[in-house]
Amino acid sequence: MVSIIITSKNEGKSIGQAIHAFLKQDFHQHTFEIIVVAPDEETLQGAQALGSDLVTTIKDTGVGKVQALNLAISRANGNILIFSDGDVVVGNLAVAALLAKLETGVVSGRPIAEKNSVNKYIFWQNCLFDSAHKMRLRRSAENKFITLSGYLFACKKELLRGFVFPQDILTEDEYLSYYLFNRSIRIAYAPLAKVFVKAPKNYSDWLKQKVRTLGGSYQIPVGWKKNIAMRSFSKESAHVFSLLSNYGKNFRQQYWLQLLFFARLYAWIKAFFLVKILEKNSRSLWIRVISTK
Repeated sequence: MVSIIITSKNEGKSIGQAIHAFLKQDFHQHTFEIIVVAPDEETLQGAQALGSDLVTTIKDTGVGKVQALNLAISRANGNILIFSDGDVVVGNLAVAALLAKLETGVVSGRPIAEKNSVNKYIFWQNCLFDSAHKMRLRRSAENKFITLSGYLFACKKELLRGFVFPQDILTEDEYLSYYLFNRSIRIAYAPLAKVFVKAPKNYSDWLKQKVRTLGGSYQIPVGWKKNIAMRSFSKESAHVFSLLSNYGKNFRQQYWLQLLFFARLYAWIKAFFLVKILEKNSRSLWIRVISTK
């Protein structure tokens, strides 16, 4: 059995679309269930409004996403777990592609950005998603470590036996990636398992999102990351000229990419200051991003 776990909050308008995309999937003769975990009635009612017996809703306490994940994992009936969010939509082949690559026990999907060449933040997301896709392809082919995408990934439940997400982590996907890899479990990549993600539409929302995700990198135990880290500011800096040559097709895009470098630098510095210096917890850093909804 496959259990789809969708974590959500204040996404009553988008949760139905997220669920419907999974209901249309090919599960390769597996039975399946969809578990929606949310702390608010609007989202839970939006899921229940579909009237499907395959959809179960769980109300969490609103403490944070990792608490919701721990709750859902404990309630899931499937031996295969697929994780996603309530504000994204999976592609038609997503589940079939994940299941086809699950021989290692855990597999990442591929986030796809919106297509828009006149919005700076969408352009940034396209560049970052595409470069991450190419990196995952290359490293996966070399049997090297890759990080999961929290927007869509699958894992055999047996690999999580005895595992509980720590309450204060900011990026459950990155934390789980290092946890599993350090237990000699290779993470596969399914580029056909597409998940469509909206970009932030303003700098304030972009910065909130990036500080949270980059801050999660500082929470990973140093011993776990030794010699395998996929993301750091120094690694990003080394690829600046590659970004400019591959994605800067005109003057405006070249300018936007230069802005992206400095925006990422500031986000890395702010994340370090908040997480390592001020030791802010996940509840204070997990600020709702409105423009992606």
